[in-house]
Amino acid sequence: MSMEKAVYVQLMENILEKIRTGEYRVGEKIMSERQMAMQYGINRLTVRSAIKKLVEEGTLVSIQGKGTFVSRLPKNEKKVPFGDAENVSLSRNLVQSDFQSTRTVLSFKRIENQGVTQDYFPDSPWLYELIRLSRIDDQPYALQICYFPAALFKQPERFNFGEGSLYTYMEMQGHMPKTIISNMEVQEVPAAYQQVMEAGPKKLVFAYEYFGFDEKHQLVEFTKAYYMPEYTSFKYVTKK
Repeated sequence: MSMEKAVYVQLMENILEKIRTGEYRVGEKIMSERQMAMQYGINRLTVRSAIKKLVEEGTLVSIQGKGTFVSRLPKNEKKVPFGDAENVSLSRNLVQSDFQSTRTVLSFKRIENQGVTQDYFPDSPWLYELIRLSRIDDQPYALQICYFPAALFKQPERFNFGEGSLYTYMEMQGHMPKTIISNMEVQEVPAAYQQVMEAGPKKLVFAYEYFGFDEKHQLVEFTKAYYMPEYTSFKYVTKK
């Protein structure tokens, strides 16, 4: 470890990174003080200081006679908010956050409607598939795989989806989603996307599905998205 920063601080950051990447999961036991001291070639008192600090912050919990366990994901005061029915646009949410964000179009093509999307768009033989990766503070944040019917949307290849919002394009085409139905679950990053999201096989993310309906109540968008949890907060409201 470098001597430019206190060794116990470096060890804290190392532990936090292992939690963020899924190497240590919530509820799992981390290495013992002795194992860490041997692995990194540092004093056990230094290891103890790092663990004590993370316990005080609530990220770890020590149980006498059993060891130290991950109690929660690392705190991050900056979050991208979701859960507001009036604002489901990732572009808009990123603009309103304090993050420096960029977005890259990984793939855009016209595809034959087959598989699960046939159930969603039964009257559309062809779809457009748009895959984009958003980064915040130069770290992978969200991967979105969007499908929309080719029969309703014209010349999407002329629109810059790297800089512009999908909903801006849809509004220009007269099919802006007015009603959004969404589902969210926590799951591991699918193997096909682990490399692009720079995530290990055990990394847990928010997996979100969006179904967007225009004012005529026809489905105009189906999106599958994966969000890094350390940068995301969700708000849900239940009504009686």
